[in-house]
Amino acid sequence: MAWLPIPDFLVHACQSTFTAEPRPGLKPIPGTKPLTVEAILCPVLLYYIALLLLPPPPPPSVASIQLGFLRNVLAALAAYLFLRLPLAYHVPQSIGLTYQLGLVGLYGGLRVLDAFFISYYGWGHVPRRVRYSHHLRAETPRKEVDLRPWSDGGDNGMLRKPSLPPKKDSPDNESDLAKTDSPAKKRPSVQREVSRSDLVENMTSESYTDLLSKDEGYTTMMKRLLDGPRPIPVVETAHTEDGWPHGFADRAAWALELELSMRGVGFTWTTADVRHTKKTWLPTPQNRLHSILLHVGPVLVAAWAIIKTIYVNRLAPLEARKNPPESPFDQLALVEQFALTAALGAFLMAAFSLGHSLFAVLCSPLAPSPLAFFPPLYTTRVWSITSARGFWSYGWHRLFARLFLVWGVWPGEYVERKLTGKTADQPADVGKVLGGFFSSALVHSFCVRGTLGGRWMDAAGEAKFFALNGVAVLVEEGIKRGVRRWRRDRGGKQSVWYDAWIGRVWWVFLLLYTGRNFARGWTKAGLVREMAFM
Repeated sequence: MAWLPIPDFLVHACQSTFTAEPRPGLKPIPGTKPLTVEAILCPVLLYYIALLLLPPPPPPSVASIQLGFLRNVLAALAAYLFLRLPLAYHVPQSIGLTYQLGLVGLYGGLRVLDAFFISYYGWGHVPRRVRYSHHLRAETPRKEVDLRPWSDGGDNGMLRKPSLPPKKDSPDNESDLAKTDSPAKKRPSVQREVSRSDLVENMTSESYTDLLSKDEGYTTMMKRLLDGPRPIPVVETAHTEDGWPHGFADRAAWALELELSMRGVGFTWTTADVRHTKKTWLPTPQNRLHSILLHVGPVLVAAWAIIKTIYVNRLAPLEARKNPPESPFDQLALVEQFALTAALGAFLMAAFSLGHSLFAVLCSPLAPSPLAFFPPLYTTRVWSITSARGFWSYGWHRLFARLFLVWGVWPGEYVERKLTGKTADQPADVGKVLGGFFSSALVHSFCVRGTLGGRWMDAAGEAKFFALNGVAVLVEEGIKRGVRRWRRDRGGKQSVWYDAWIGRVWWVFLLLYTGRNFARGWTKAGLVREMAFM
């Protein structure tokens, strides 16, 4: 079998499966054991059983102190087992999966504590289901609408009464895409009556070959091929259910949906909607598949090629020395460091998008269940971002937003108000920003620590990256306000044409320069080696 072109990482993974020895490059925490099936299933099942007991039982008369005690014991045990995962186990077959084990353990444990203790006892809040409706709209500008009451994730977010669905004033020209009771109202028949050119997205019987056969310019045809099926422009409305689950089957579905809801949608237990508007675009399975093939896929391949090239030609020889350097990344030329950092960042963004889109396509038949609703992972194009704050607010995913809100933003705001004497209705933006970034720094450092033998100093790279970016966002905002004040005092415009270009250069340089800390840590941990399939 030696003649087969099997990548080294697969060979190492197979060997580790049978020998339980860590694959080359993996340095697990001393004393940890190979991960077992029961170790990963126990906290997940206990969390689910505890969720079955979380909503008020029907009828309320069956509620009891004993039932609440049992629920809290199950939740506490699930949180303990989640948090114990990365401290007691490792995945010998993969460095990346060992890193992910840290994320699963920390995220799962803190989420259980949030659901059963912080939100429940601190806010008196049990999440309600949210039902989404999408009404077709023209792509022309439309007046902004108010946020839904639970969208800020704070006190207003703990909705205790159901919200009512919006009234349809003009049912003739607003079609509810979420309804499934009438086949005539399903896509694509209704959408054909709305701006056919705006809603290409495979709602036409014309194939790409048919489109190419038209008498059009080469540029127009190529643009159509690259753009592919377009998302549907819609107005998104959402309302909560009139109560909690009715009956055991509904309760079981509610618990499963909440346990799997990592996207911040489907429940009132959510975080701020960065779009700040109900005007959005509804991606379709065709649109997502086109994006995977023509956008995400090429970015992944190009980024991987850069990572592979730099590792094979530069990093691997350094690590193969008799006395390898403590930090091989620092032996690279500055240009190579920037190239590797950019490739890692692009690879991660594309990988997140790939996973999100694949899950969205696979879960699309579950509509209208919230499990089928996957809003866009990134809310703006990269080239539209003009600041570091814009990147972290709109250009990056929000899969861990709830985690950082509860364990970073809220404590940061509390500390700032205590130190400055601010009241609860006054903004505490410094504490909010620093709390969110510092909590992210701790989470990522904790995860990479599991692949570095438990050494915190070697895992400090990711902490530096997020902490520096938090400080940079505050400095950036201060400079922007100062420049605007200076221009206003002199009677000039608040913004000029070159502001956006300066902003783009700034945030790209910031991420590349501080991101070297991130790349340095991943190189030490062996994650770059595994990404290069070595």
